[in-house]
Amino acid sequence: MVGKILRQWRRTSMSPGVISRSMCMGMAVGFSPTVGLQAVMCFLIALACNRFWRPAMFDWVIALVGSLVVNPLTMVPTYTFYYWVGCQAMTCSSLVEFKDAEHIKDFVYALGDGTLAIFLGSIPFMLIGLPAGYFLGRVIERLLEARAQRRRVRLLEVARRRREQELRAAQSAQ
Repeated sequence: MVGKILRQWRRTSMSPGVISRSMCMGMAVGFSPTVGLQAVMCFLIALACNRFWRPAMFDWVIALVGSLVVNPLTMVPTYTFYYWVGCQAMTCSSLVEFKDAEHIKDFVYALGDGTLAIFLGSIPFMLIGLPAGYFLGRVIERLLEARAQRRRVRLLEVARRRREQELRAAQSAQ
C-alpha cells in the first residue's frame, strides 16, 4: 500500500496534507456499502472537490488505495458485521447469516430491511474511517517527507565530496 502511494507521490508534486486528506476520504468511501463503486466514487469526489472547491485537495489514486480497506477478501465478514450493527440500531425482521459475496449481492438487491441495516451499520465505521484515514495518511506523509529529507542530505554530501575532490585535484595540479 505504501509503495503505491510512494510511486504516486514521486510522479506528482503534492501539497502538504493531500495524502492524509485522500486517505481519509478513501477509507470513508471504502467503509461505505457501495460494492464496486468505490473507485468511481473516489474519482468523482476528488474531481468535484479539486475543481470546485480547492485545487490539489485530493488525489484520487491515493483515495482509491485507502478505499481498499474493505476488499473482496474481507467483504463477507465486514458486511455481516454491518448488518449486525444495523440490526442493533433498528428492528430487523430476521437475522440473516451471510455465506459468500454472492449472497450479499442478492441480499442488497432485494432492498429490504437488510439493506437499510447494512447502510446504518456502516455509518459508524465510515465515521471511524475518517480520523483513522487522516492519521494513517499523515504518518505516510511524515515518512515520505523524512525520506525526501534524507535523500537531499545524501545528495548534498555527495556534491560536497565531489567539490572537495575537485579542489584537491586542482591544488595538486598546481
